[in-house]
Amino acid sequence: MSWVLVIEDEEDISSFLRYILENEDLVVKTAGSLAEARAHLKGELGLPSAVLLDRGLPDGDGLDICRELKGAGPKPAVLVLSARKHPDEVSEGLAAGADHYITKPFQFMDVISRLPAAA
Repeated sequence: MSWVLVIEDEEDISSFLRYILENEDLVVKTAGSLAEARAHLKGELGLPSAVLLDRGLPDGDGLDICRELKGAGPKPAVLVLSARKHPDEVSEGLAAGADHYITKPFQFMDVISRLPAAA
């Protein structure tokens, strides 16, 4: 099954992304922390086709998940959605294995257009 994991601790943003992605006929799971995200990634659904992640999570930097996925063989597309927009922070995200780095506030179409076709 193809699905998308949204890792975002701000409930308004997480709910908005879930709503919009489900309207695109995608199966969506959400996580508000690294621990919750890791539980989803080890769950029965297997790896998602895409991960949308925030960097500022209550238990660490979302890039930790990105780095973990980078070494996992075939990996999902990773889209960082972050308020951290300094060029060094963007470079760090891409070096960690993110496919795209989108700064907040973002336009939803910027996110949808970067999701893989299989998502």
